[in-house]
Amino acid sequence: MTSEEVSERAQPLATKKLSKQIVDLVAQCASFKQIKKGANEATKTLNRGITELIIIAADATPLELVLHLPILCE
Repeated sequence: MTSEEVSERAQPLATKKLSKQIVDLVAQCASFKQIKKGANEATKTLNRGITELIIIAADATPLELVLHLPILCE
């Protein structure tokens, strides 16, 4: 990911090592069909209390679509 693709408002970013671990985890979860994709699905699962992990892409455009997720996670 280059710096032109990522908004400067998207902080903190994962390190390269952590990014690789996240990609591996997502691939593993995908094989078990345990992934929901998109802000709407993430919001629904958070409200229902069944979400254990939310991964937000730093290059989501517009970023405002996913800014409510960290608040819901807390």
